[in-house]
Amino acid sequence: MKRLWRKWCTALCALSLSGLFFASCSMMHDDLEDCPIGLYLTFKYDYNLYGELFNSHVGAVDVYVFDAEGKYVTMQSEANRDGVKPLADPLYRMNLRLNPGKYKVIALAGQKPYADMLTTERARFVRSELKAGDAKETLDIRLDTRLAQDTLWVDNAALPLDTLWHGMIMKDIDVSDVRPTYETVSLVRDTKKINVTLREIDDPTTMDVNDYDFKIIDHNDHLLWDNSVEETLPVVYTPHATWNTDDRTPATDSSGDPLDGYGKIAHVDFMTSRIMYHENVADDGILSIASKETGAEVIRVNLPDLLSRLRTSEMQTYPHQEFLDRAYDYQIDFYLKGGKLSYATISISVLGWNKRTVQYEELSM
Repeated sequence: MKRLWRKWCTALCALSLSGLFFASCSMMHDDLEDCPIGLYLTFKYDYNLYGELFNSHVGAVDVYVFDAEGKYVTMQSEANRDGVKPLADPLYRMNLRLNPGKYKVIALAGQKPYADMLTTERARFVRSELKAGDAKETLDIRLDTRLAQDTLWVDNAALPLDTLWHGMIMKDIDVSDVRPTYETVSLVRDTKKINVTLREIDDPTTMDVNDYDFKIIDHNDHLLWDNSVEETLPVVYTPHATWNTDDRTPATDSSGDPLDGYGKIAHVDFMTSRIMYHENVADDGILSIASKETGAEVIRVNLPDLLSRLRTSEMQTYPHQEFLDRAYDYQIDFYLKGGKLSYATISISVLGWNKRTVQYEELSM
């Protein structure tokens, strides 16, 4: 019945425009509240390696509306909460009742409402506050950091970062008062999960995650309105989780001879902001692992270069940056031999078909 009523409302609006019906839709708004007018936004998150994930992954979305000149007008939000999950509905659309005119939109999304994210102890992505008339360039996002010796440090409070998505429509969206306008916002995920393991080949019983400092050094704490990265001071990420695991069978050395005890593997989990692939290799982010005892780095690799080597033959059509933006759940396994890097394997999530072994010579900076 509702669908028929909307069709009848739309037909009345069409008749009014043709001169066959003299009451305008704007005059009928008070009586026809169910008349589909304004802007209807559909959201999708298929800019990944797996398929459409918006309804299953995104729990909250905020839409910032700007006029044709890029001046801030309003913001509208929707979120899953208290067992009610509107964003999980594949048919979900956000309806913005805007005055007739031309608009642009920027969408920022997360797994829970922005206000809830601000109350957690974890490092937060903090947005600039906008007031009416502010330019769209005023909107930006900064990751919580502390400054020490010209370097920014992310204090994660042993918690992963909240997931962050960005999307925008910068073409003029023409909103009318006599017909609905439909648009789709495509989202890209900015936050990346990286699990790193460390294994010693010669004597795996000696491995201990507590013997090493793990860091990712990048320049990506500040995201601008268009999702580009303002790269100023270096920012250091440390793992939000560290642990060891034990082998189930007695250890052997690299020659196969038995050792006294069981081998161990060191594990750490990182979450970072958007990873960028630069034309100048010196600008790329670095993954560093150093011995706490000697202070010497046992591993120092170019992170975007290493991760982008996962592009299979089917993915070679993706430029390096597009691949890095589409993927978000990485696994890197490093193997030491006598305390020095021997080789590494890298993979995406649990997709074994996308695993690759990289020799030490290839990893050298």
